[in-house]
Amino acid sequence: MNAFIQTQALKKTYQLGDQRVEALRGIELTIAQSDFVVFMGHSGSGKTTLISTIGGLTRPTEGSVSIEGTDIWRLNDRELSAFRNRKIGFMFQSFSLLPSLNVLQNVVMPVIFRKNGKREKTDAIRERALSLLAGLEMKKKIDAHPSELSGGEQRRVAIARALINEPDIILADEPTGELDIRTEREVIEIFRAINSQYRKTIIVVSHSLSWLESAKTVIIMKDGLMHLDVPDPVEALMGRACRP
Repeated sequence: MNAFIQTQALKKTYQLGDQRVEALRGIELTIAQSDFVVFMGHSGSGKTTLISTIGGLTRPTEGSVSIEGTDIWRLNDRELSAFRNRKIGFMFQSFSLLPSLNVLQNVVMPVIFRKNGKREKTDAIRERALSLLAGLEMKKKIDAHPSELSGGEQRRVAIARALINEPDIILADEPTGELDIRTEREVIEIFRAINSQYRKTIIVVSHSLSWLESAKTVIIMKDGLMHLDVPDPVEALMGRACRP
């Protein structure tokens, strides 16, 4: 497999009082460009810690994370921040939309914080944002504020915001955790389209089995270890498979 993202001997240990918690226990992972990866596992399995480490948000205790040949944890804070902003679009369970800004303003916010020497014209940024929102059927809502949107609409705005800097990677932690079944299916279909049409590498953490049909790669996390090529992910999540 062509290594677009690669982790080597990745470990993360937390010290909680007198207790040491091994959230990651030597993860060896290779993700190809344009893959659609879904991490599944119970709370505390290490899946969120893993994608947070891959995304440059949580420093590992040991090991390395390379993205397109760059060992991200060897970068200084400023370099890492710029790399994240350029390469990775983040989505979390909470929509994290700023209530005082309208839809369009929320979407363009990451461009404002981009500090890579590239200054874009305001019109170009606006047109890209409008194009993304149109593709997500949100163009008519550009002047609305988050409080005026449904949960599904807020999620679409969050997706557009994650894409505005044209990142190569989308990291999503429980992106449908608070949505009803119909809206969840709509959001999953949007992710599938982003993967197939824009060739983005998508990494999702979820408890929901609804993601299994769309994923190209399913990884089960358990006790800080990952399990690939699991014949029956449902059985694995029920605890009747995936022995360390």
